[in-house]
Amino acid sequence: MSKEKTGYEKQLSNIKEHGLHVIHVLEDDKGPGFTYSVGLFHNYQHPEIIIIGLKRELAHVLINDIAFDIKEGKLYKGGQFYSEILDDFECLMLDVEAKHYDEYFGQASRFYESNDFPVLQCVYPTLSGVYPWQDDWPENLKDLQPMLGVINSSFDK
Repeated sequence: MSKEKTGYEKQLSNIKEHGLHVIHVLEDDKGPGFTYSVGLFHNYQHPEIIIIGLKRELAHVLINDIAFDIKEGKLYKGGQFYSEILDDFECLMLDVEAKHYDEYFGQASRFYESNDFPVLQCVYPTLSGVYPWQDDWPENLKDLQPMLGVINSSFDK
């Protein structure tokens, strides 16, 4: 049995048992690390969630917390800010454009056998409350959190 098959079997088992599987992709020369869910759309008809640029452990906890809320009936919507995801900060849920699926969602595409599933990017601010699309986003963080959807001017806080 190949390691990949064992990993995929674990993914399928987690989706069946827990409602989702959380995938983490390490940072490389193409960009920052990211973490995303697989199974939320299958089990709860809710978009999958991706978080880019946070440490693996924190992103994993946040996605599990978001999934818990979804299992309890909460519906996260693109274009809306949510204050309950990160203490003392508002996170924006951003509809991810399909053009990013091949680069970011390989395991989800394999599970769904297509790119026909919605995804929301959970966008978080700096500790000083600055979001990636704002002019005062720190230059040294410019590549930390690429936006995978369209930023609306009404998003400015």
